[in-house]
Amino acid sequence: MHTLKKIHNHEIIETFNSIYTLLCKPNEKYQSKFFDKVIFEETKKLLGYSLPSKIKIINELNVLLSHSDDDIRHATAVFRHINEPEYRKKYSESGHFKNLRQFWVFISNIFANDPQTKELIHWENPGVDQPALTPPTSGSDKSMVTKNAHNEITFTFIPKNFSRSDIINMFPNLENLGSGEFGEDADMYGDTLAEVIENAPRWHSIIFNQQTIRELKTFLSYTDEEIDRASSLALIRRSPTEEVEEPPNWGSFPTVRAFWTAVLKSFENDAVVRKEDNTEPSAANGIDNAQLERKAARPVPAVKKLRSGMIYYLDSDPLS
Repeated sequence: MHTLKKIHNHEIIETFNSIYTLLCKPNEKYQSKFFDKVIFEETKKLLGYSLPSKIKIINELNVLLSHSDDDIRHATAVFRHINEPEYRKKYSESGHFKNLRQFWVFISNIFANDPQTKELIHWENPGVDQPALTPPTSGSDKSMVTKNAHNEITFTFIPKNFSRSDIINMFPNLENLGSGEFGEDADMYGDTLAEVIENAPRWHSIIFNQQTIRELKTFLSYTDEEIDRASSLALIRRSPTEEVEEPPNWGSFPTVRAFWTAVLKSFENDAVVRKEDNTEPSAANGIDNAQLERKAARPVPAVKKLRSGMIYYLDSDPLS
């Protein structure tokens, strides 16, 4: 596995976007009590997290804890933006915890022991063991979660009681596309729907594109009914199955599944994604140095890089 120090800081934030946001609210003025404040905030907010959000956080925590202590220390400093000029005097201490790994294990246990989460997974030793799926209570019941090829926990179906927010939390990248490239101003990204689909990967980072491919593969494993409902409720602003008068010759698809299948093929056929897939695994599964070489070849607009709304390009070592 490649060290996190070998990639740009904004890529670390994008890879661990959900756990990065855990450190956003506590103010740095707490300094030595900063990590205690994080624990207080997360314990207080736990009931407010949707189930998909909790699962996503657990996936990211599992990946973070698979890295070395030095990488965890580096990533935590990046999350706190300690290398920004105004934070130069701050330091990446760990409060009363022995080290930052111990802190993140504590946070992992908060989410692993949440009653709602424990119905689906069992994670007894974060940082040592992988999260295990909890068997259904009845042999006839279908398990709500499974693991994909990247060892991420995903949902086997979309529960009918999931709200719009729940679905967005399941597929944040698809919603990003649905409100951007495939939204009401889709014609800003191309003259036809097919052209917009072809161009879509070029607006985003390699990490976003790889995450999108995984989201799409999960999404397309669902029934047509689930795909139609989730798309219309949460993921798409403009229906891809309807003919439109403007712009002319825009195009459409016979089904929503056909539309998302075309999107998947576009992202899979993206030249940068294909190059990455032929080298070492990247993002959540070990990040390879080729990511450092492609930036001059294909810059990505800053507004497309992160979903958090806080965009930073921090290229120096947080602890230097």
